[in-house]
Amino acid sequence: MIEIKFQTNAVEFDNDYMDIIRAFDPHIKLSEDGELLKLTLNKVSDYCFCVEISFRQEKLDSNFQLEKEFLEEESSPYFEVKYKAQVKRHSKVALYRFLSDITKVKLPYGSLTGIRPTKLYHEVMAKGMDADGYFLDKLDVSKSKTSLIKSIVENQVGYYDVAENEVDVFVNIPICVSRCVYCSFISAQLDKIKKFVTPYCDLLVKELNGTRQIIEDRGLSVRSVYIGGGTPTSLDDANFERVIKASAFDCKEFTVEAGRPDTITREKLDIMSKYGVNRISVNPQTFNQKTLDAIGRSHTIEDIYSVYKMAREYDFDINMDLIAMLPNESFEDFKYSVDCAIALDPDNITVHTLAIKKGSTLKVDGYESDSWEKANAMVDYAYESLVNSGYSPYYMYKQKYMSGNLENVGYCKKGKVCIYNIDIMEEIASIIANGAGGISKRIFNQGRLERLANPKGIDVYLQRSEKLIEDKKSFFEHCSKI
Repeated sequence: MIEIKFQTNAVEFDNDYMDIIRAFDPHIKLSEDGELLKLTLNKVSDYCFCVEISFRQEKLDSNFQLEKEFLEEESSPYFEVKYKAQVKRHSKVALYRFLSDITKVKLPYGSLTGIRPTKLYHEVMAKGMDADGYFLDKLDVSKSKTSLIKSIVENQVGYYDVAENEVDVFVNIPICVSRCVYCSFISAQLDKIKKFVTPYCDLLVKELNGTRQIIEDRGLSVRSVYIGGGTPTSLDDANFERVIKASAFDCKEFTVEAGRPDTITREKLDIMSKYGVNRISVNPQTFNQKTLDAIGRSHTIEDIYSVYKMAREYDFDINMDLIAMLPNESFEDFKYSVDCAIALDPDNITVHTLAIKKGSTLKVDGYESDSWEKANAMVDYAYESLVNSGYSPYYMYKQKYMSGNLENVGYCKKGKVCIYNIDIMEEIASIIANGAGGISKRIFNQGRLERLANPKGIDVYLQRSEKLIEDKKSFFEHCSKI
């Protein structure tokens, strides 16, 4: 392991450089006592830059030229944004190649650290360029991951075009019956906030009514509704029904991330069916009881099977989540979970790679993923098994601190994509978000994106009740003309 202290003159890109360095963990560790690794970025001409990197006796001098295909006209208000994005991207490649040389390690996604590789692939294609060549040669993405990205982009055909007046509606229920050790979301444990549940639902319904008014006033069309969390089905039946009813817009897709089998009852399934929900999750995470107990899931393997069987009596598309690299799971443990999920034949299976993030119990306890090789073997097995069983990858995203610098991938049966997952990951549709922690997004024709965040905590959300709807109305003013 190499310990380094990083220094750069390009301070505006410092966080992005840090992401590259962290992606090499455990081969490289950041430390105030480490040896100095220095990156200097110099402008040679308007479109040409030089990156100088030094560490110990190793040095790199690399010139790069910006690709004008990606740039707006200089008179465009977006020119500077596109310009900086290219400078950052190319200098990250130089840093990646330097670190790869000194560690003798190649990362599966090369210099890519952003959460949306497919969005960049779409952008390169839209410029009429060879996207495969760009990812392989310019960004050092591996052949297998480039192929995966290409497959996902191809499977998004028909879903990528969004009408100007189409929006998604997101509803957040940041409440769970217990906290999983890997969770970093701002989600409250039900038994600790019971007195706030009904007031929270009161305000959420009020906010949703305001959202409905915005949609009617602006002449918008709802493309999909997604109720997430947290665990929406952790609410009592009365509050759950109120929220589902208020969220029942006329749309193509209505998802409730039910998630935890111990919160899904026949009454909840009846309520969802009554108001037009057509997609739900029944998430095992793993089919190994020892792991469920260790990660804080308060349900059994038997619960997964019995709830799934009950949900299949309704007309829902069903998603199941699995997580690779859960604590103390072997390759065989994960393989068993993949095989069990496939045997149940859900419409969607989403394979996550464990990310150890700030705020999670795992991070606080100092847990570290133990093997890049095992992480790669797990996700490779999932890909091969799912594709061979009739599933296709249709969306992906990456996160910081992921085991093996890998990814999360959603797989689906033919015609069973989740529209909302594509929309939010590719950032192609505006989103009207409701509830604590919800982030509304407006996507403009030129690709510009603006955000409006609701308060994160339930307590602050309740205190801001008067401003929520007014802020949203103002944010989506003239929305039909974006």
